[in-house]
Amino acid sequence: MARHHLARMFLGLMLGLLVTGALPARAGTLGDIVYPRQRPAGEIAIAYFPHWVHRIQYKCYACHDDLFAMKRGEAPTMAAMAKGQSCGACHNGKAAFGTDMCQRCHIGP
Repeated sequence: MARHHLARMFLGLMLGLLVTGALPARAGTLGDIVYPRQRPAGEIAIAYFPHWVHRIQYKCYACHDDLFAMKRGEAPTMAAMAKGQSCGACHNGKAAFGTDMCQRCHIGP
């Protein structure tokens, strides 16, 4: 029982450090969704969506099926986000960080 409690405390600490940026997030781990480049390579880094972080905080119906279909599809576009669609419904600088913070989603090589 104590071992289970200690493991949960450690996981919570690691999650907290990752979410606050104290630990680097790695695309493709723990349920992240990696979006391919839509521009020529080298012009902008790939984008990734930390699905698991959002799932900890919200129920599926917060986004599905109103903002996103419950299946893999095309990557959200910056134009759609600027109109408050897809990720831009929350990432508007009020509910969550705005879409002007490129480095929060566009990471990697």
